[in-house]
Amino acid sequence: MATSSGKIEGVRAVLLDAGGTLIDLDDRRLAAALEPLGIVPDGEGRRRAEGPARRWADGAVRRGVAPRELWDGYFGRVLAGAGVPRERIPAALGLLWEANRRVGLWRRPVPGARETLARLRAAGFSLAVVSNAEGQVEADLRDAGLADLLDLVVDSHRVGVAKPDPAIFRVALDRLGVPPAAAVHVGDVPAYDVEGARAAGITPVLVDRWEAWPGADCPRIREITELPALVGP
Repeated sequence: MATSSGKIEGVRAVLLDAGGTLIDLDDRRLAAALEPLGIVPDGEGRRRAEGPARRWADGAVRRGVAPRELWDGYFGRVLAGAGVPRERIPAALGLLWEANRRVGLWRRPVPGARETLARLRAAGFSLAVVSNAEGQVEADLRDAGLADLLDLVVDSHRVGVAKPDPAIFRVALDRLGVPPAAAVHVGDVPAYDVEGARAAGITPVLVDRWEAWPGADCPRIREITELPALVGP
């Protein structure tokens, strides 16, 4: 429960999204996946396109689009921002889809992610990732140097249920032995992370690194490094 100061009290477990919250797109892997097409994406343009692409994705989730349609719509906008010619985007989308299923494209730790997890762990919180993924998110987190700080990783592909379905959050809580009222869930896409957490009875925290949702109706932080002060003693 949030106090008048904004601090959330009574927290024993912190659930976190993976991509966009703890790990970012790895520009080197992105470039390697597109190399067969001779495409060299512009990293700065890609980062500028992230905010609008995420706003689109949030709306698409609410409209119930299929996973591949969501992927193509999101990455199509990211690639356009990265300077990829429109006529080459369909082929690029196919390469990225396969590359992510094979090795994972989100493998770069978000700045401050490891330090934040270490602080939360030292303070006694149980830590779990709850992610919509393709079966590889634990390997992504390990490659990013974060897995050793987590008690649990719940990958939607492996448990057969995905955000925003509250059942995926209950999987994490049951395994941690923590009731919903004693947990927060931290993520970057409201339709998945805010609505899903609330449906499970968990307090949501929105990470809005791109200033995409300034009017969010839940606790909102700009950087993951702000999280310990929000939930800590």
